[in-house]
Amino acid sequence: MKAVDDNAAMASLLTAVAPLLRRYCAAQLARYRRSDWAEDMVQEVMLTLHLKLHTFNAEMAFTAWMQAIAKHKIIDTLRRERMVQVPIEEAEALGDGSDENAMAQRDLAQLLARLKPPAGEIIHALKVDGVSVKDLAAKFATSESNIKVMVHRGLRRLARLLAEEKA
Repeated sequence: MKAVDDNAAMASLLTAVAPLLRRYCAAQLARYRRSDWAEDMVQEVMLTLHLKLHTFNAEMAFTAWMQAIAKHKIIDTLRRERMVQVPIEEAEALGDGSDENAMAQRDLAQLLARLKPPAGEIIHALKVDGVSVKDLAAKFATSESNIKVMVHRGLRRLARLLAEEKA
């Protein structure tokens, strides 16, 4: 049963981050007139997120970690295709994305606001800010199990909302 829950949570996560990744990859690849590669890059980054999620440091912001992966995948692809030589200085600038970060934060806030309180706040704190389940349980005066249930149900609800929007 746990594997099914984990798979559903992973599917929810990937569904939620896909639009953010599409915008980020398209914007970065457009600098090299390769925005047509954006969807392939999104799929490659999502596969890497799935495979490397166990390496995620919960003390770090999830979107920053995800964008770092995307940045490196973009640079590797551009270099591999010999489309451009990406100097180190430019590679550093590629990861800036302050406009994309602001848009991502706004989109995420709007999405989480659609959940019943305090689920959105808890998911944001846990998945983005890296607050521990124990700390959230203390903050909301509930059990750790209840926090986990709220997160699971909230992610499931987000997946349904996103699926309805796509349809």
